[in-house]
Amino acid sequence: MHVRSLISLAAAAVLLVAAPMAARAQAPESLQIPVIISLTGGASFIGKSDQQSLQLIEAMVNKHGGVNHRPMHFQYLDDGSNAQTAVQLANQVIATKTPVILGPTLTQQCNAIAPLVQANGPANFCLSPGLNPPANGYIWSSSVSLKDAIAATIRYFRERGLTRLAILSSTDATGQEADRDWELARSAPENRGVQFVAKEHFNLSDVTVSAQMARIKGANPQALLTWTVGPAFGTELHGVVDAGLDIPIFGSNGDMVAEQLNGYKAFMPKELLFAAVLTFGQSSLGAGPVKDAQKVYFDAFKAAGLTPNFPNTLAWDPAMILIDAYRHLGDHPTAAQIRDYINGLHGFAGINGIYDFRAGDQHGIGENGVVIVRYNPGNDTFTAVSKRSGHVK
Repeated sequence: MHVRSLISLAAAAVLLVAAPMAARAQAPESLQIPVIISLTGGASFIGKSDQQSLQLIEAMVNKHGGVNHRPMHFQYLDDGSNAQTAVQLANQVIATKTPVILGPTLTQQCNAIAPLVQANGPANFCLSPGLNPPANGYIWSSSVSLKDAIAATIRYFRERGLTRLAILSSTDATGQEADRDWELARSAPENRGVQFVAKEHFNLSDVTVSAQMARIKGANPQALLTWTVGPAFGTELHGVVDAGLDIPIFGSNGDMVAEQLNGYKAFMPKELLFAAVLTFGQSSLGAGPVKDAQKVYFDAFKAAGLTPNFPNTLAWDPAMILIDAYRHLGDHPTAAQIRDYINGLHGFAGINGIYDFRAGDQHGIGENGVVIVRYNPGNDTFTAVSKRSGHVK
């Protein structure tokens, strides 16, 4: 072979090796968003729903070019449904100088990490509706607030003529917040005829609530209001049936998980209600941006062969809002830039409504995003029984 030919072959070989190396060198840096969620422990059924939604979003966004032409990836950090572990993980993430944290899953964990981020960031989108962050700060809370969900719930029962209500709350942060919001809702002038004829409490570790149920039944309520998440909700329902309490039962929307409720069918009350979001009232929505956002959501789950539950909604809009912030702010925004962008965001169409953070409500949507639904144990579905804001149909 001629020397010139050998030189040409060698040069070609160098180019073949160098080309993929150059491509790798020029490949855009991926966008990494840390997510603190409960993949194990008592809240794992919610945390896994969070993860399920985020996995679908990641695949969808990357399929369409990523974020500013960068592939994106959610980094999952399991807090084991434990507030102390959530704090440890948050400190680790903060040390990396990331501008944003998504999560945790529960109110208790969100409350625990809030002091770490509220002054200087990172920007933090809690995936629990139970948190009420200070206005215009670094922290936001997913979905409709517990306060607004409860206000719509009291309105629904009052409009049905059910005004003698009993309450059974857990003693954790979620139950305590619910207690405050029940009283706040009852103090509204429109609810002056509503009475709380019994208020009982129990610990999440309790295996029975029979004593509490006996006192509740003795007060002769027309409906029972509960708000706890996870296995403790099964304890409540068991107590309801054991006590022979044949009245409407209202539960936390965090328990709107078909697989979980399916396990309670042996002690399912006749009428089980939840304060859901517009995603569960989509059939009543006309054409528009919210309906379009819901189509993307349902199409993503359908393509994956999955049926979404309420907890799936908790991560969807927060993740999409953060992605929107990155798309507008560029590749490396600061925590302060993300804070200012979201706090000024309005007109953003999510699956749960049109978001507007300008008034200082760190949820971005209010009572108008609430729809009361009934659980149908025969086919594990939910039927909307109210209009928006809990108004009876």
